[in-house]
Amino acid sequence: MTERDNKKIKYWLSLFILIIVIFLTTDWWRSIPFHQKNVLTVGVFSDSYWNQQNGNQHKFIDSVIEKYEEQNPNIKVVYEKGILKDDYSEWLAEQIIQGTAPDVFIVIPEDFNMLRDIGALKNLDSMIQKDEDFDAGAFYEAAYSAGEADGVRYSLPVECAPDLMFVNRTILQNEGIELPSSKWTWDDFYDICKKVTKDTDGNGTIDQVGVADYSWEEAFASNNVTLFNKEGTESNFTDEKVYNALMFLDQLDVLYSGSGSADISFEHGNVAFWPMNFSSYRTYLNNPVHASRYADFDWDYLTMPAGPDGDNASILDLISVAMYSETPMQNEAWEFMKLLTCDEDIQAGIFEFSEGISVCRDVTEAELVKENEMLPGMDESPNIETLEYTMQNAIFTHRFSGFNEAVNAVDTGVSEILKSDANIRMEQVIQARSINNFLKTIHN
Repeated sequence: MTERDNKKIKYWLSLFILIIVIFLTTDWWRSIPFHQKNVLTVGVFSDSYWNQQNGNQHKFIDSVIEKYEEQNPNIKVVYEKGILKDDYSEWLAEQIIQGTAPDVFIVIPEDFNMLRDIGALKNLDSMIQKDEDFDAGAFYEAAYSAGEADGVRYSLPVECAPDLMFVNRTILQNEGIELPSSKWTWDDFYDICKKVTKDTDGNGTIDQVGVADYSWEEAFASNNVTLFNKEGTESNFTDEKVYNALMFLDQLDVLYSGSGSADISFEHGNVAFWPMNFSSYRTYLNNPVHASRYADFDWDYLTMPAGPDGDNASILDLISVAMYSETPMQNEAWEFMKLLTCDEDIQAGIFEFSEGISVCRDVTEAELVKENEMLPGMDESPNIETLEYTMQNAIFTHRFSGFNEAVNAVDTGVSEILKSDANIRMEQVIQARSINNFLKTIHN
């Protein structure tokens, strides 16, 4: 072999090594046509979880995908479009049965226990422990705790909304009543309701009331009632805490025995208190037609009043995201989940595309300041302290299969008790038997 041949061999060998180094240390080769990107599948529904017609839900997930693909050019993210929330649970179950479950999927509360029980949810604990960039402290604690069951984490929260007590500050001011503090009680609540409930025009009919739409659900939550056991097979309807809540609801009902006006509502300005989910509040906030209805009086939001056995606790609703337990793309799926739930720009998009609030404390506080001035009658700055206190005491209930039907059964039982003149304790026993019999039917 000649010296010239040796030089050629060395040249081509050096060139080959250089190409290999470039290939391994850069991403240029990903643009070559023969390269096939990895595909990450995501399960989502196309409409609003909060039952609002905004038409923007797909824009939110598209913004997440766009940013993820920019950060991960070797991955293509796809999802099936047009699945409605009401059809989503059935669709997801079918995908799991067929072995085509998405790598990452949104979890609605009613499905969490079922998905965990069938082994569809990946245990996230080891990934969280290894990921030094993941900061659980950025989340509202109540929202973050919702993704855990029996000491194991299965999901991360995406967006949430607590119930709050909205207050007509104008009525309280006209009646010479101070605005309650964040730690107000049922006694405070009842005393104010009693003072403001009256016939203001002297026609013999009550036309101003203390509260509208305050239900047993708010009363039970603020009195520390655990209504069902973990499996959803039995209720605790005969509990003393339930009795105290029923007695309180009965007291409130007595105040309105003379009310007969069809025009009594919070938006008409003749109701002092009105429980409302924060997602509904944001819907009013961003809709000029709705907001104008509240322009004639000043209003704000408070924590829920605390029962004797409870705290200023509110019901928290949320959606979360989980990883399919059999996904072959565990690392890619985890990065997508983190982007969706932890990235501040992505989470801020919830305020543009949805009616819930971010599960990240700092994001929610910053975004509420931006949009608060849009609503007539509100303070110049949002009541961040009240929201923070509410989220600290919020209650998220894991929902078993048939949960909504079980709640309807309790609703019927409470209505029967409040309509009856019979002894409440005796009625509790009767309705508890009926509720527990119903729970047996949905678990058989």
